[in-house]
Amino acid sequence: MLRNIRSRILIIFLCTFLLVIVYTFVSNNQIVGSIQETKINISDKSKQKSIAEFSKERKKYSYVSFDNLYENTTLYYGSKIYQYGHIKKLDTEHKYLLVALDGNDASKTIKLKYDLSSFAKNDSSFQENDPIKFYGKVLTIDRYVNEKGRTVNRPIISADFIQTKFEKQGDNYGIV
Repeated sequence: MLRNIRSRILIIFLCTFLLVIVYTFVSNNQIVGSIQETKINISDKSKQKSIAEFSKERKKYSYVSFDNLYENTTLYYGSKIYQYGHIKKLDTEHKYLLVALDGNDASKTIKLKYDLSSFAKNDSSFQENDPIKFYGKVLTIDRYVNEKGRTVNRPIISADFIQTKFEKQGDNYGIV
């Protein structure tokens, strides 16, 4: 009788273990992943600021033209800048935007790293070719090979605040 109980317990343990393994491979952690993603989205959205809330902080940022930024990127490391542009490519998986500056010129592109809390409150929907205004810190240079085989440098900026709805002020306002 003791042997019978041991074998039943072993069979129950093996069946339970097998079910856990099958569940892990079949579900691909979809349930757990969606719960974590929801928590992240809720916490990021709660950190979003409205345009009015950011208005005091934006005075600490200076406008830097693309030419100055491109030619003197090392001079601007860590500097707080703002700029206008158009979204050329968005990568939601790696959370960056390629933004064409200075009149939607594709050759004057920067890489803008962001998270959901960077966007203005109620302003987190965006598409390619949408105009944006962003405030952020200059991080480094992204070196890549373009379709013509040339090595190209592109400034990388970490976004502190992004607006998709704005009124553009005069072109010479605050240029550095």
